[in-house]
Amino acid sequence: METRAAKKRRLLMEQENKHNEKIKDRLSDLPDDVLHHILSFLPIKTAARTSTLSKRWRKLWDSCPILDFSKACRLTGLRFGKKPATVGEVYDRHSKVVNGISKVLSGRHENSNIEVFEYAGYMSPSWLLDWVPCLVKHRVEKLVLDVWLVHSLDLPCSLFECNSLRSLTVEATRSEHCLLINNPDTRFWLPSSCARATSGLRSLSLTGVDFAGNVLFSDPSSFPSLEKLTVDHCRRISRLKICCANLKCIEVCSMDIKSLDISGMKLEKLTVKLCFNGCGKGSSVKILAPNLQTFCWNDNDFAQKCLIQSFPKLMEGEISSCVLLANVSKVKAQSAANLLSSLSQVGSLCLSYRILEILSKIYLEFGGLPYSFMNLKTLQIYTDLRKADIPGIACIFRSSHAVRNLTITITAGCDIHSPPAGWENQAQSLSSFLCHLKVVNIVVWTNTIHESVINVVRFLLQHGRGLQKFVISSWHSKVHDQLATLFPRASTHLEGSWSYTNFINT
Repeated sequence: METRAAKKRRLLMEQENKHNEKIKDRLSDLPDDVLHHILSFLPIKTAARTSTLSKRWRKLWDSCPILDFSKACRLTGLRFGKKPATVGEVYDRHSKVVNGISKVLSGRHENSNIEVFEYAGYMSPSWLLDWVPCLVKHRVEKLVLDVWLVHSLDLPCSLFECNSLRSLTVEATRSEHCLLINNPDTRFWLPSSCARATSGLRSLSLTGVDFAGNVLFSDPSSFPSLEKLTVDHCRRISRLKICCANLKCIEVCSMDIKSLDISGMKLEKLTVKLCFNGCGKGSSVKILAPNLQTFCWNDNDFAQKCLIQSFPKLMEGEISSCVLLANVSKVKAQSAANLLSSLSQVGSLCLSYRILEILSKIYLEFGGLPYSFMNLKTLQIYTDLRKADIPGIACIFRSSHAVRNLTITITAGCDIHSPPAGWENQAQSLSSFLCHLKVVNIVVWTNTIHESVINVVRFLLQHGRGLQKFVISSWHSKVHDQLATLFPRASTHLEGSWSYTNFINT
């Protein structure tokens, strides 16, 4: 028979067991993959501290597949107390972080692969040479290096011998943006021999990196698995040739180049932005991409020679220019006409600002574009409706016989003029364009309406016989009041309804 004291002990033990059951560490019972996923959302320092919890957590940290050290060191604005950090203090701070990273890499479990490794901060050649063998050993898949250059660096070719590497992003920031002594001659060099060393790399992004522009990507057998390439702010490159066989997406940005040669049978998207600044004699653009679907030519000058084959599968195109009309010679105007003609099969096209002035020059000197946009269904135009823009707008309208959706965004200009007498005189020559037009969107970014805007709206309403919808969007209700008066007199044939959108209220 159970004594009273024994019964009391039993009840106390049962109560303690229930309490322990409630506070049981259920998190540690989760599988390693789930815990690794949770650790990936934590700041790297917080994730590292979990290694002190138990042997299990130590093992989890030593095999963590996501190592993001991109926020471990801030690149700018370092302060100690009330004073800005000195060069020595910055170096010491980064050295401590780098030593910690080296310990993390050297202490990893033998069979633990690294899915993602990211680092942002000061970089010395010895540190990079110390890390790369560990990254290769642990089969890194995605590598992101945002390095602060003070010394010149060469990216080791051994990194490209890593068959597991799928994505590489390298961004080199020179010391003029940082606290250290400015040394513009520093470079982060990507050797040409790496093009054949790698077999699995699919995405490559290079910013501020130096390489041989006419060699690295010029052989179709280079980077055999590469599908996406970004080249941005890379220096000392006057001629860039890209012919990698499997590329699907290319972005070339902020490059002071004289010659651009791109070819790819699998290329689907091409963006060229802020290139050919003030290019002159000998400048050229050559593009061969029969399967291209998206083409963006943003804020570039035009080369003297433009050899671009038509893109028969092009769905979207965007063209803008940074060059002043006064600097557009007849040769460059012809080059611009050739580039626009290569977009003759496009389905949706966006034209911005100075390209309209160049189109005006093309219209006045050559009589218009040599080819029509036969498949163009959606046209978007950004304009100040300056006098110099009007012939260009008329030129693109004449060459677009199948447009159904038209959007004109009218921005504030310092010198807006009325269009030449004449939108009414254009009605017959634009009849093919006007008869197919179904939807018009007029977006007005000004507080007042100039006569040029009223004339365009009136012209489209009176002669767009197939119009079904007309939308006016503006910041100011005054714009609505002025344009609304046009509809009762001019839109008797409008099947749908028109609407006014006030951006402030929406």
